[in-house]
Amino acid sequence: MKLKLIILVFILACSKLLPANFEFSFGGSLGSTVDFSQVVASLDIAKALEGSRIDYGFSANGFLDIGANFELQDSEVLKGVSLLFETGYYYYMRFRTETENSDKKNKFKYHNLIIGVLPKFNFNNGISFGIGAGIFLPFYSWISQKITDASPLGLGIYGGESKIDFRKIINMYKVPIMPYIKLNLEKNFYISDSWAFKIGANLLYNFGMEFDTDNLRKNTDKYTFDEYNFSSLSFEVFFGFGFGRPK
Repeated sequence: MKLKLIILVFILACSKLLPANFEFSFGGSLGSTVDFSQVVASLDIAKALEGSRIDYGFSANGFLDIGANFELQDSEVLKGVSLLFETGYYYYMRFRTETENSDKKNKFKYHNLIIGVLPKFNFNNGISFGIGAGIFLPFYSWISQKITDASPLGLGIYGGESKIDFRKIINMYKVPIMPYIKLNLEKNFYISDSWAFKIGANLLYNFGMEFDTDNLRKNTDKYTFDEYNFSSLSFEVFFGFGFGRPK
């Protein structure tokens, strides 16, 4: 009973105190990823590790979108447009098959902060379509390595390490952020004039990152790849709650 009262008070407060065109939503998603990676290795013993790979991974996130909506009064189809700032937590796990003739895989996990924008077109039937862009800022990474005669993964100074903190991430990658673009489609089911339960899907391309091989070679005799980069395409299903999108 107390929980219901708290929720009711929160809904009434949001409805009365916030600006008329204020909009926010929150929720979570689960997804599968198609991972693309490319390695160049000049050392003969590491030649089996080079080349391009296509593997499969996993993603999950918790998101918070905050912004404003702008109603279109004279449109019969388009209800309005929303301009949203997007943040939250993004978990991304990817794999790379070690060699073309082996089923051994190296696993990479990334814990990220989401920073992005998501404009949406809101239609009269409760459906919204968005085109978003932003970055994933990795603050922690974990690597499961299969050690070969050449060296663990060609990581140079970080060969053999599994926990990669933010300081090491900055040193390890040329640009330590993962830019992304995404298409967003959602359906709103209204529980009041302002509040809605939403469910939808995202198609997201993650541009990934590239090893800074010069940094990885410093102060070590461990082998380092000449080039290593990755990217991914993911499909996510999400659900959550939203406030402020006109019914």
